Amino acid sequence: MTPTLPPEQQAPEAQRARRLLRLSWVLALLVLAVMWGGVIEGLRQRQSLLSAQQQTQQAEWLRLSSAAVDDRLRNLYKELQLFANDQPSLARDATQLFPLQGGSLWLVDASQQQQLRGQQQALSAAAALQVRQWLQSPAVHPALTVLPLPVIDKRPGNSELLQVVLPLCELERCHSALTGFLRVSELLDPEQLVDHPAYAVLDINGSVLASNGSMDFNGDNLTQVATTRLGQVPLLLAANYRSSQIIRSFNLFALSLLGVALVLSCLLLLMMWRINQILLHVEHSSSQFNHAQQLLALTNSSLREKMRTLIDEQRDQQTLIETVQVGVLIVDASELSILTSNDAAARMLGMSRQMLQRQTLPALFHNPQRCEELLAVLQEQQIVTDREAQLNNHNHKVCWSMTSMRYLQFRERHAIAVSLIDITERIAHAQRLQDEKQATERALAQLQATQHELYQRATLDDLTGLANRRHFLSFAGKALERARLADDTVAVALIDLDHFKNINDRYGHAAGDAALQHFASNLRAALPDSAMAGRMGGEEFALLLPDTSLGEAHAIVDVLRNGIAAQSFHTDGQQLQLTFSAGVAASRNGHAHDLSELLKLADKALYRAKANGRNCVESSAP
Repeated sequence: MTPTLPPEQQAPEAQRARRLLRLSWVLALLVLAVMWGGVIEGLRQRQSLLSAQQQTQQAEWLRLSSAAVDDRLRNLYKELQLFANDQPSLARDATQLFPLQGGSLWLVDASQQQQLRGQQQALSAAAALQVRQWLQSPAVHPALTVLPLPVIDKRPGNSELLQVVLPLCELERCHSALTGFLRVSELLDPEQLVDHPAYAVLDINGSVLASNGSMDFNGDNLTQVATTRLGQVPLLLAANYRSSQIIRSFNLFALSLLGVALVLSCLLLLMMWRINQILLHVEHSSSQFNHAQQLLALTNSSLREKMRTLIDEQRDQQTLIETVQVGVLIVDASELSILTSNDAAARMLGMSRQMLQRQTLPALFHNPQRCEELLAVLQEQQIVTDREAQLNNHNHKVCWSMTSMRYLQFRERHAIAVSLIDITERIAHAQRLQDEKQATERALAQLQATQHELYQRATLDDLTGLANRRHFLSFAGKALERARLADDTVAVALIDLDHFKNINDRYGHAAGDAALQHFASNLRAALPDSAMAGRMGGEEFALLLPDTSLGEAHAIVDVLRNGIAAQSFHTDGQQLQLTFSAGVAASRNGHAHDLSELLKLADKALYRAKANGRNCVESSAP
């Protein structure tokens, strides 16, 4: 681990990298704050703009709606005037009394009520009582009046209903009135109801007479809605209009702005993370470089001190050789005799330094030809570096060394310096690894062979060599799924050997086994490469024919049947002949069939083949 240097000893690059890192994070946070502040301000301004636009549309909606209500009430008043007297007329008969509910109209006086128009139904007592009370009121006048629905008649779905009253007066005395019911939504144009606004009809005091139930219009929230006075009747029309288009526009704008801001924030943070990694790498590299420089300076100082010590003590080259921890030989360049050596070389070669000085360089090599190769390379390149060689150890041990050679002047003689690094343990370890690798490879080969044998036993029938029942069903199910995805056709066939039990009973089980093997060998030879055959049990076999129509599969199985029937085989001196019955089924293109469904169809076809006298093939389409 590289030690951390004090700040005053750290490289200027590292300090600058640290300052840049802090500054970059401050700038990034500032940019994020400004960006998200802009997003919030943009959403606020957008909301204010859309709110003003919504208020404008709400005022326009009230203007158009009040005009529509006044127009319909005015027309209703004119049509009710036709019923003010008892004289029938064509105009009276042609009126539809829209928007009265059901076109129903009643005449109410102090003692009775009479239905004048519409489907026959009784006027509720509460509604009749409300009309009579209104006739007795001093505020009654011969004009169209809209009253709230009586409380007793307010049921779910009737919150929009209003009771319309037209007093019939003579000589400033109103003795009877025309009355009916209308729904507030019928007074509005259909296009005014597209956005489902909340609306209500209020009296002059602000009391709610009728509403569509989308909003609770009361004294607490009337300040949040817009109202307008109707011209035909002394009532107010209140509405809380919210355009779905404006809401969708604001939601889309908000989502887009927030999405862009989020993506930009992620990109900025990713960029800051990358900058952080780069600056940390620069800081770490600079710190390591500075530390290496200091270590190098210390090392150089130490080496210079040692050199001065060596020079001052006037050590010769032999003393310098002794300080080296690897084996060193100084060899005469012409005679190849050993002039001197160090203790490390003597220990490696298992002899004393005096014995070494009586040897020649080629005599130290286990193979003298290897020594000649190294000397040839030395003469050509002037240096030999790290070449492996086996040496003769005086203790009769295997000794491997990493050998290097170079020319030098030794005691005013042309010599060769030979360095020896003991790699005997490394070579032995490498040899052990090689032996272990070969043993592992042999074990893996044996394991693969065992796995193959186990796979054969798990998937193939021991007697016939065909796929066993479990492997055939698994393979066929996967093939059927692939065919369904590729919109291909798959055919299956079930085969049952005719009168096989008679062969076992008459000639023995060995003959039965030979018959099964004879049939299996012919089956393998006759089927196409893409097909698969399996033994389902006993004398029953199954075939899988991918990409084969029902007719093609029928023909293939029929050819196989004829071939089996035309052959005979011998077992234990007996000549036997086999026939079989088969049922064939195939899936339709693009139809998701289950394997069990196809096998059931093939089994039904097999039973028909047996019922038809055996030795035949029957087909069954799904």
